[in-house]
Amino acid sequence: MVKIKLDLEKIFLILFFALFLFLGNGSLFDNRLQHDFPYGYLASDTFQHQVRAQSIKDAGNYRNEASYIVMGVENSIGYYPPVIYDISIILSYLSGLEVYDTIYLLVFLFAGLASLVMYLIIRQFNKHVAMIALPISLLVFSGSLYTGFTWGHWPTILSQFFLICIFWYTSRINLEKSYIFLGIFAAATFMTHTSEALFAGFYLGLFLIASIIIAKKIDFGIIKNYIFGGIMALVIVFHFFVIFKNVWLPRQPFEFAVSKTWDNPTIYLVDFKLLLLFMVVGAIISLFFIKKSLVPALASLTMLLIGSGNYFGFREKAFQLRFLWPIFLSFLIAFGIYWLLKLIIKEWRLVYSMGIAIVIILVLAVNAVPFVPHYVKLESSGIMNRFHWQGLNWIAENTEKDSVIYFFYGDIYSQDALLRNSKRTHYQVVPEDFVDAVNNKEIRRFYDTELPGDAGGGAPYRNSFFSFGFGLDELPSEVRFGEKDICQFDYFVFDKVARQPVLAQYNLIIASELQNKDFVNVVFDNQVLFIMKNNNPGADCIEQGSF
Repeated sequence: MVKIKLDLEKIFLILFFALFLFLGNGSLFDNRLQHDFPYGYLASDTFQHQVRAQSIKDAGNYRNEASYIVMGVENSIGYYPPVIYDISIILSYLSGLEVYDTIYLLVFLFAGLASLVMYLIIRQFNKHVAMIALPISLLVFSGSLYTGFTWGHWPTILSQFFLICIFWYTSRINLEKSYIFLGIFAAATFMTHTSEALFAGFYLGLFLIASIIIAKKIDFGIIKNYIFGGIMALVIVFHFFVIFKNVWLPRQPFEFAVSKTWDNPTIYLVDFKLLLLFMVVGAIISLFFIKKSLVPALASLTMLLIGSGNYFGFREKAFQLRFLWPIFLSFLIAFGIYWLLKLIIKEWRLVYSMGIAIVIILVLAVNAVPFVPHYVKLESSGIMNRFHWQGLNWIAENTEKDSVIYFFYGDIYSQDALLRNSKRTHYQVVPEDFVDAVNNKEIRRFYDTELPGDAGGGAPYRNSFFSFGFGLDELPSEVRFGEKDICQFDYFVFDKVARQPVLAQYNLIIASELQNKDFVNVVFDNQVLFIMKNNNPGADCIEQGSF
């Protein structure tokens, strides 16, 4: 008779990873992997990344930025760190899912994997502490941190996974040719969200100093490892490094500034509530075990320091690092819990660690215990809906590639990155001017108008390999903002419904006036919006007056 020995630890890890995904994106995704439109997208930045990934898949490469992303500028090079986009496209091809599903799923997958890699790091010190620490990572889905997922801070979350992989590398630095891991993980960090590469360098410097202090001598093996890994990383990232140095640094230079708060929801140390007590205990006690706990303790303390860097100059980059603070700081919290309980329990068993982990999961998930942070269930289909998605797809598939689209008022259009799904150069009415026209009961031909798009990198183009120009700098300001004649546009998009019905009614009044011209006609219509084509751009398409 064959006896089957169950490995409780591995079973626990598998079940936890499944629970992480179920709680993290299960309810948000309506427990489905496939959706008819971008589902659960709650802010403009989510669409920024979704559209860019889709445009790369459409083009088959990322040599250039799609013109409809950068305000109609042609020949702008692809200038964003590409890792998240490339992986999402690969997963899309492998799974058959749409890019808007795969790119969102990836963020949750990598957050879950980050918790497991951190588990492996802590386990090398103490497997009981590792098991207690693992459930604390569920707090990345607390109310304030969930916005890192739903508001589109996706590249930084993926990059923080690779940052944790660098922590793991230092725990295995004695492996033969371990510099290969450093080269790969450092390159991935740099090419996913570059600021995390700076944090990795800071950590590696502290690791070297700590190793020297502990060993009381310089370990030239570590220095050699760093050099080889650094050279490997530089070779991998060289193409993007040139873009970073000549595009991102001059366009968005670092400025030292202290910031106590952020305009995005995030977590603060006081939000850990009772867990903060265990964190302090764990931080103090870990110093007494520093030879054995060097990597998990140093990694946690470094991320605590940098995550508080908004108070000494890192500003929003420090706040972004906090999206995975529950994972980074889980060692300190768990070690505090473990050490305090060890004062009572002398003979510790794995079943105790597993039992405590289950209790922590219940405490964090149920929200029944006071003074403890907790998981927040989020159920939302997001900003997009199937009707707007149908309209945007119709434009992308049925209009001329050089056509220019004008969006009149729509509730969701304030998150303007979603309009890039039209895959056409597009303008939108400025809501304040639109409301002014309603209040004055005017039918206008000219409205204050915005040309939305991604201005972060300035739409760079190459003069040579090391020299760049910027397309947006050459775009006159009056093209981007100001009063525009609506009759010059090729297509008009009108929403039929709005939170303030008067705005939707005004849309219908304008459309009715346009339809008086025989060269303007409806070409698409559904329950929420309709699209009109102007067959004679530049001609008098509407009579100004009142209603």
